[in-house]
Amino acid sequence: MGYTTDFIGHIDIEPALNQDEVEYLMAFSRSRRFDRPDGPYAVPGNPMAALETEHETVDVDTYNRVAPGQPQLWCQWVPCLDGCCLSFDGNEKFYQPVAWMRYLIQHFLKPGAAASRTGLPAFEHFTFDHRLDGMIVGCRRDTKKLYAINVTRNRVTEKILRPGLTEYFGRPPLAYEEALDRWETSSRRRRRVPPEQPSAAVVDLATRRARA
Repeated sequence: MGYTTDFIGHIDIEPALNQDEVEYLMAFSRSRRFDRPDGPYAVPGNPMAALETEHETVDVDTYNRVAPGQPQLWCQWVPCLDGCCLSFDGNEKFYQPVAWMRYLIQHFLKPGAAASRTGLPAFEHFTFDHRLDGMIVGCRRDTKKLYAINVTRNRVTEKILRPGLTEYFGRPPLAYEEALDRWETSSRRRRRVPPEQPSAAVVDLATRRARA
């Protein structure tokens, strides 16, 4: 069944991400983080198209096995288009928000990040010079646990603001939760794109690199 957490706030990035960094991190968050043969940093050229085919072409055990070192099958922190911050993508069942925030900083963003030593083409234009600061507050819908994710000079900490209680299990959703769900359902219908048309929100990284 799982649970959903609502997050508000964002984490500032200084200096802002460049276009290559924004595109990679968007593709990273929109692709299932299973144990890919090309390694944990691999992303499909077109993540949205891959979602339609990978579950049919990849064996079940591999498809459900998390990539080495990564916290979960989905990373739901995404950069804004300007590259100046990270925020929640709004989808359900984000179970490892703190671990994923640390992962992004330690592997892709901070000075000396792990990806800087790989020599992979995907990181050729990464600057690895970013400092992240800010706060995001999360509230679990099942227990109403309220907590803050603080980032200060690339260091990530978590603080419990209100402990969760099992007595909230099974209760009807709160008014704001119902409103968010209605908005998301309505927004999803408006954003629906016919299968033959690629989504303009996702850049085909393979095509872009070939042109570079």
